[in-house]
Amino acid sequence: MRLVRVKDIFNVKYGINLDLNKLEEVPMDAPNAIPYVARSEKNNGITAYVEQIKGVTPNPPMTISVAGGGSSVMSSFLQERPYYSGRDLFYLEPKTEMSQQVLLYYCTALLMNKFKFSYGRQANRTLSDLLIPDVTEIPAQMLIYSIEHSMGIKEFEDLHAETLPIGSLLRNQDKVNFKMLEEIFEIHNGLASSNVVVQPDKANTYLIPYIRPSKWQSTSYAGYVDIRTVPKNKIFPPGALYISTDGAGSHTYSYVAIETFVPNSNVAVLIPKHDMSLEEKLAYATLITANRFKFSYGRKPKGDKLKSILLPVL
Repeated sequence: MRLVRVKDIFNVKYGINLDLNKLEEVPMDAPNAIPYVARSEKNNGITAYVEQIKGVTPNPPMTISVAGGGSSVMSSFLQERPYYSGRDLFYLEPKTEMSQQVLLYYCTALLMNKFKFSYGRQANRTLSDLLIPDVTEIPAQMLIYSIEHSMGIKEFEDLHAETLPIGSLLRNQDKVNFKMLEEIFEIHNGLASSNVVVQPDKANTYLIPYIRPSKWQSTSYAGYVDIRTVPKNKIFPPGALYISTDGAGSHTYSYVAIETFVPNSNVAVLIPKHDMSLEEKLAYATLITANRFKFSYGRKPKGDKLKSILLPVL
């Protein structure tokens, strides 16, 4: 494979270097909103939208932003709009015209060099000399790849169409059209660990997840319990909404179950009092979690405190 240096096909430039705390953050759909790109490996590197400053020229569109340091070093993204940037943020401007597909390919090629850097070895001086594939080495299928018709975009559009009515409803919500949680859901408490035998692994088909409080749904599995040894009223199906009711770092986080499970005594399951779609349950999980600031390790979302959480009616 023929390799070339980054500076052979890109102009390597340091970004505009603005401090976010000195800018005015605005909604992304505001008239003069402009993306603010920082050293982040998430959300295409965009950490905020800010008011564009008259006389301050942003970084040009159709360039690749590259994090020059930090834990996200070498995170590279195609920026299709003019944008502001923070410290240690470089951008690569193609010396010749490049398609969206080619630029996205180089984002991945640049990221593959991440292992060469760390906190003590940033990419600021050596970025321009990194070796990447020449344009002639890009696979033909990449050059004709249609992002608009990809499966991921189609799934996103379908999900957006399903959730749009809920978002519209929330934006136009009447401030008085709220109900307490107990008016919308029946609250079912979980089963104490002293009443079950928890297995570390799913050794057979009779074992189902035993759910504990957790900040992340992926870490909420405390183990597995035998479904034959658990009271039927403590077994809940996929699609059930549950909330963590204890733990300094995990209380109030709410999720929708992806499989049959048994909650422990610090998890409450919320059964809707009327028919509710999956999208509505996911919306309520987010809305309930947003009440986390009201509670702490000494003030848990249990009993009357849980019942009295105010929620919009979807």
